[in-house]
Amino acid sequence: MVMTCFGTTCGCHTLPEESDKSLGLLDFALHPHLDHEWFPENALSSLEKLAETISVPSYMIDDATAIKVVDGIIEVVSEGHWKLHKK
Repeated sequence: MVMTCFGTTCGCHTLPEESDKSLGLLDFALHPHLDHEWFPENALSSLEKLAETISVPSYMIDDATAIKVVDGIIEVVSEGHWKLHKK
């Protein structure tokens, strides 16, 4: 997550786009633990509302999903569920 320009962190903290705690190497937001029972605040409906407030695409991924980026090409690798919210 530190490589993205925005995202949610452990403990439900959010990194705003202007945060210096993010490397900003990728131009999307990452929201892990989608619909995980331990993180009720990461329900799809909640993350969709959050995605509406930021200016970059948001990948909402569960624990059986990964994002692979090679030469600027984004690939979702998943045996679970995920959603892309485009701006």
